[in-house]
Amino acid sequence: MASIRDITDTKGRINYIQLRELVSNTSLSEFTSQAQYPFLIGKELYDGELRKKVGATTSTSTMKFDASEIRERIASLAEAKKASIANEPPAQPVSDTGGISHAIYLLRKKLYTKEDEQNVINIGRAEDNDIVIADFVISKHHAQIIIFHGMYFILDLNSTNGTRVNQQLISPKMKVQLAMNATIAFGRFCFVFTHPLQVYRAMRKEILGF
Repeated sequence: MASIRDITDTKGRINYIQLRELVSNTSLSEFTSQAQYPFLIGKELYDGELRKKVGATTSTSTMKFDASEIRERIASLAEAKKASIANEPPAQPVSDTGGISHAIYLLRKKLYTKEDEQNVINIGRAEDNDIVIADFVISKHHAQIIIFHGMYFILDLNSTNGTRVNQQLISPKMKVQLAMNATIAFGRFCFVFTHPLQVYRAMRKEILGF
């Protein structure tokens, strides 16, 4: 059976169809042992298809999941991926702009990373980052998420278009602690810092029916 790393591409982006299949064939404990850190989920995806259950008050509550919308979105993303494969982002906005806002990224280090760098997730446009967001508004080395004793901090690397947490611009080189379900914006692209348990429960309950 494929692992979550197997369905994550070199940019840190998860194949959604395969993620759904993985969830359908994996227990909660197995899934969370593979996905040990939160996901970055495009805010449009989170708001449109991963809405919290009405009345939920905890950060790990079950979320509403619209399977038909996801299927349509996956089809459009597949077409967009076929249309553009390039090492460098174009001078104009990329056609995958909508795709990025509906993407899921896994917080993980690339293979063969030095041991003393394992707790730092690098985010940016350049291919040497752990999470690669290929758009011209993203700096080559835009930000870092730092994992420290079960806590998460974000650091802007003096990016051109800035990093925002819960709509507040953060000062470059200043660590800001992240809470679950915080919004993080790199330039114009906004993500939700989401616990793996939320993703698992949403898929199991709303797509698989249990």
